[in-house]
Amino acid sequence: MQPRHFMSVVVAATLWGTGGLLGTLLAERSDVPPASVAMWRMLIAGVVLTAWLAARRSVGLRRLDRAAVVRIVATGALTAVFEVLYFTGIALAGVGLSTLVTIGSAPVWVALWDWWRHRDRPDGRRVLALVLALGGLALLLGSSLSAGDRALLGVGVALVAGASFAGVTVVNRTPVPGLGAARLTALSFTAGGLLLVPVALVLGWGAPSGAASWGIAAALGIGSTALAYLAYLSGLATVPPFVATIVSLLEPLVAAVLGALVLAERLGWSGVAGGAVLASAVVLLRPQRDEPESIH
Repeated sequence: MQPRHFMSVVVAATLWGTGGLLGTLLAERSDVPPASVAMWRMLIAGVVLTAWLAARRSVGLRRLDRAAVVRIVATGALTAVFEVLYFTGIALAGVGLSTLVTIGSAPVWVALWDWWRHRDRPDGRRVLALVLALGGLALLLGSSLSAGDRALLGVGVALVAGASFAGVTVVNRTPVPGLGAARLTALSFTAGGLLLVPVALVLGWGAPSGAASWGIAAALGIGSTALAYLAYLSGLATVPPFVATIVSLLEPLVAAVLGALVLAERLGWSGVAGGAVLASAVVLLRPQRDEPESIH
């Protein structure tokens, strides 16, 4: 596991954490339903990256073999499913509970897959990091955890959302020759965004209104989505999926800090303690000097 790839995953989680703030600001200015938010952020991410590749006359837009097409479609479809189910889980079970189950279950899904498929179990250090991360996440989100009438259904949806994110990670653990992270992100998110168009038409269509709202949507699509996934998929070159999904738990920590700083949301001492425990789990996972560069 190379340090630069580990830091790429950290950067990805940090950028994902800005999505909550941008989504809140977008909701304040435009009435955009969750399915449409997922569609717009994926379409903007895919189109912008594709245009960037085209401007550079990159070979990334040509010569797609079957393996590349399969990887692009799989990544786009799994990400689209994750985006829609995550927002649906929030609507059913609330932000705190849905986030805890969705993001917290992803490393568990990866561990179960690796055990079933490869008979590979995480070592003690990584299990400890997972326990610390989940405990810290529960403390961080404690004040927002609530169970309504539809909470059980929301938890079920959140579990499937977590499995979808784990799927994105597992599918991309081995790169396809000639399909770099930029090319993969650009084309898979364009495909995923297009797949979400009929979903948004059925579940709720909406678009940002005004220059300010489109600016926020652009920041959400480019920074919180395109650059975040580009960094994440790049990091998977040597960072094992189990480790990557634990590091991704930094996302709600960043979101909580930004909410406290920008939106004056109360974090509380339990939130501060949870954030510290969560951060310590990521520090525990940092590359060790005697660790091999790649552990796939």
